[in-house]
Amino acid sequence: MRRTVVQYTKSSRAKKRPRPGFTLMELLVVIAIMGLLVSIISASLVKARSAGKSFVCKNQLRNVAFDFIMFADEYAHPWRGDSDRLGGAFYIEDFQERQYGVKEFWKGSTMLMSTPVQIKPGEQPLICPAGPQELTRQGFKTMSQSPVLPLNNVSVGFNMRLWYGSVKGASPSAFSLTSTQVRLSKRIVNQGAVPLVFDVDGQAWAAKPAAPNKLPYYSAPPVGSVDAFASGAYWYPSLRHMGRLNAAFIGGHVLSSPTPEPVTK
Repeated sequence: MRRTVVQYTKSSRAKKRPRPGFTLMELLVVIAIMGLLVSIISASLVKARSAGKSFVCKNQLRNVAFDFIMFADEYAHPWRGDSDRLGGAFYIEDFQERQYGVKEFWKGSTMLMSTPVQIKPGEQPLICPAGPQELTRQGFKTMSQSPVLPLNNVSVGFNMRLWYGSVKGASPSAFSLTSTQVRLSKRIVNQGAVPLVFDVDGQAWAAKPAAPNKLPYYSAPPVGSVDAFASGAYWYPSLRHMGRLNAAFIGGHVLSSPTPEPVTK
C-alpha cells in the first residue's frame, strides 16, 4: 500500500514539471506580426475615415446644388435678397450669402452683425468635413467684402464663371473678365453639366499672385490660352479626398476626379 502511494506522488510531481517559456526569437516574431497587423488595421481605419468624410462632403455639395435649383426659380424661392430688384434674374453672390447666412439672410440680433461669429461646421454645408473647420462670419458684409474669415480656411468655392464671366477682348480670339457680375436666370438650371461648387484650397489661394476679383469663394480653371482665366490665378482646387476633388454640378449630381484641371494646349 505504501509503495503505491509513493509511486502516485512521483507521478504527480512529474506532471507538474514547468514547461519552457518563449525564446527571445519567438517573442520578436510575435511582436513583428502584431506590429504588421496594427499597421494594416490603422491604414484601413484611415481609409475608412477618409471615405466617410468624402461621403459627407458629397452629400453637402449635392444639397447646395439642390438649393441652387430652388433659388434660381423666383416662384419657388420668392425672396432672393438684393437680386429681387433684377426682375427675375439673380446673382450667385446672393445665393452664397443665403448659404452662409449673411447680409439680408442674417438670422439673430442685428447688433451682432458686425461681430465675428463662429460657424458651426456641422451646420454649414460650405465647410468641407475634411478641410479646415475654423471659420467665422460677419453679417453686414457681402460676399465681395469677405464676410467669412480667415480666407485661408475657406474649403468650398463656386464656379467663378457664374460670378464674373468672360467677354471678348480687344483681339477677336481673346477673352477678358467682365467688370460687372453675371446676371443669372432660372434657365441656368438647364445647364446641368456646368460645375457649381467644389473643393478649394484656401492656402493655395493665398499663394497665388494677386489678381482682380480674387477671392477663395470663387475659382475657375484655365481653358485654352485665350481664356480669361488662362493665367491660372483663379484656379486653386483641393484634392483632399484621398487625392480626389468633389464637385457638384448645376444638375444636382456630384462627381469626384483626381485630375480636375482640363488638358490645355
